[in-house]
Amino acid sequence: MLLVEENLKVSISYTVRDLGKNILEEIPDHHPFAYIHGSRNIISGLENALEGRKIGDKFSVTIPYNEGYGPFKSDLIIEVPKNDLKDVGELWLGMELEMFKEPDLNDFQIPENLEELFDDNISENSDVYVVKTIKENSVILDGNHPFAGKDLIFDVHILNIEEASFTELEQGYPDEVEEDLSDDNDDFENNSQERWY
Repeated sequence: MLLVEENLKVSISYTVRDLGKNILEEIPDHHPFAYIHGSRNIISGLENALEGRKIGDKFSVTIPYNEGYGPFKSDLIIEVPKNDLKDVGELWLGMELEMFKEPDLNDFQIPENLEELFDDNISENSDVYVVKTIKENSVILDGNHPFAGKDLIFDVHILNIEEASFTELEQGYPDEVEEDLSDDNDDFENNSQERWY
């Protein structure tokens, strides 16, 4: 019997709740999330809680924010002139923009080529910012993960454990991602696979 351990591919379903028991996210049994254990592409608190468990196990674990999505950072709230985003097109609350950070600069910048705002491979120094407020002449963007600063309760069901392929081990994630996590993510749905680290 395989137990959850490093380099194995694990499929889980889960529900995420805050400490007030409000459901923040659900991944059902029929559409599970798969990851490579030990590749550090999910939050550390959950990966540690999964270690050594077997197929069929169901458990709940409370994960403090420092073992989850980290603290809420006020410096990731930025205000951008609307004029700088004019080529993006229509803006709406909740819209996600990929921003990049130059290695020698402290601030995130808008790429010169605005098509790069929607490029999944823009840079390892990129991050996702969400439109939070639209003012008359500017836009407030938030680069925090939606769950940043929150202690979370995960109700988890382990659905499958199997050997990972050579390619999966090399890249650190499954060849076929059965479900992304969000924070993603959302929200960050399309970026959650990355945001679970």
